[in-house]
Amino acid sequence: MEDEITEKRPAPEVNSSDVEFGKVLMNKDELLLAQLGYKQEFYRKLGFFENWAATFSSMNFISGIPVLFAFAMYTGGPTAAFSNWTMVGGLSTIVSLVMAEIAAALPTAGGIYFWAYRLGGEKWGPSLAWFTAWWNWAGWICVVPGVQQGSTNFLLSALEIKYPNQDIFFKGWFQWLLTAIGMLVAMAPNIISQRILKLYFRGHFASKKDVFNHIVNQINLGDKQTASDGYTWVVGVLFGAWVFYGYDASAHLAEETHDASETVAKGMWISTASAWLLSVPTLILILFCIQDFDGIVAGTLTNNWGIFLVQLIGENGAVAILCLLWVDSTCATASCFMSAQRVTYAIARDGVLPGSKYFRKLSKERMAVNAGFLVCLLSILISCAVIGSTVAFTAITATATICTNFSYLIPIVARHTIGRKRFQPSPTWNLGHFSVYMAIIAGLYITFLFAVLVLPQLYPVTEETLNYAPITIGIVTVISAGGWFLPVWGARHWFEGPKKTIQAAEEQALEIERRNSSIKAAE
Repeated sequence: MEDEITEKRPAPEVNSSDVEFGKVLMNKDELLLAQLGYKQEFYRKLGFFENWAATFSSMNFISGIPVLFAFAMYTGGPTAAFSNWTMVGGLSTIVSLVMAEIAAALPTAGGIYFWAYRLGGEKWGPSLAWFTAWWNWAGWICVVPGVQQGSTNFLLSALEIKYPNQDIFFKGWFQWLLTAIGMLVAMAPNIISQRILKLYFRGHFASKKDVFNHIVNQINLGDKQTASDGYTWVVGVLFGAWVFYGYDASAHLAEETHDASETVAKGMWISTASAWLLSVPTLILILFCIQDFDGIVAGTLTNNWGIFLVQLIGENGAVAILCLLWVDSTCATASCFMSAQRVTYAIARDGVLPGSKYFRKLSKERMAVNAGFLVCLLSILISCAVIGSTVAFTAITATATICTNFSYLIPIVARHTIGRKRFQPSPTWNLGHFSVYMAIIAGLYITFLFAVLVLPQLYPVTEETLNYAPITIGIVTVISAGGWFLPVWGARHWFEGPKKTIQAAEEQALEIERRNSSIKAAE
């Protein structure tokens, strides 16, 4: 273990908070990480802006609104879109605040599942960490293909406007091919060393009635109206929920961020709040600019956001904007890819995944290349679902939203139940007396999302219109539960939680406390 502590690595920048730890010079971030059981392996060069940008760009409402814009128009219409978006954004900000408090105290790349382990203690920690790891990882693995498929839909819509009546654009295999290519583009900046790498408006504004009192129910494809207006409104929650999650993107960069305890927490909740506050007026402007609502709903483009743009700025302008959105959304995929890659690396570091020894390796440039390859491969395979299903895209988005949010629920509940006495809030950032009240709101919201997003999105339910989210959620449940309870080989027989990659924190607690006291005295 001594060899690990004395391992040669780039010397950190020396400042007043640097102290000698064993035979290595450590700053306060590395000391905190060592206390949590890990040695510093990534380069720690990121600040508040980069950490904030990780979550903000993962949400990316600029392309997030257009991605499910057409979906929102027939699942409730403008009024439901506005109310759902505003509600989800506000509740998501509360969730991000609750998670930020935990992140400030436990800033590691594993984030969510590591929190679950520490909050669960020796008795419940391993099982909570195991299930949280699988749900969070499955969620991020689905986020990547979901975002890139949305990006592909922008590009396809641009091609359909410019070259109408080309059957190839509607072939499932062609859509999958474009998505796979985009995935490779998004992977590149995550495995290659960072050292290398006029429009006019025509038309009129809609009335207030058309925006704030316009309910639409077009999820009933048959003659019989199976789904009520209220049901349609509820299903439309996916419009905002698909954008407002992924708060843990900031947490996954904790081991690469300066002053991680405070910076990660602020990056997490400020990015969510800023995305919410900036996106609401953006959405209102978009809704007031609708020229022909029926034309949008009846459109036949891959993404009928293209119809909205054609009505507004003409075909050439629409093609230009759609191409820009493809670039923007692919960049968002790269950001989501980064989080999925870091989660893959983190849980592989602790032996959760099959082949963990291979996927936890870093390149000479300290890039998680092998983890990146796994994320890309699985994302491309998941994208194959678009070949045979008309609702595969929304099913993937629903699955990603459910899995990630459910993984958040486990440490949030543990924080105020079995881990209540064990958890020590960070002095740099915490919610104080508001913590428990916000946690209750966050828990109820996540439970509501889980129930809503597994509901059918179109009626009548057929093989083509089936919401496959419950099936994929069932698969994740079977894999995680089976992997834990399996006789003899099940993880409950061998998984003890996160593996320490540095001398046990418990063995050095007195020394760290002494050095921390010296740091505070020096400051």
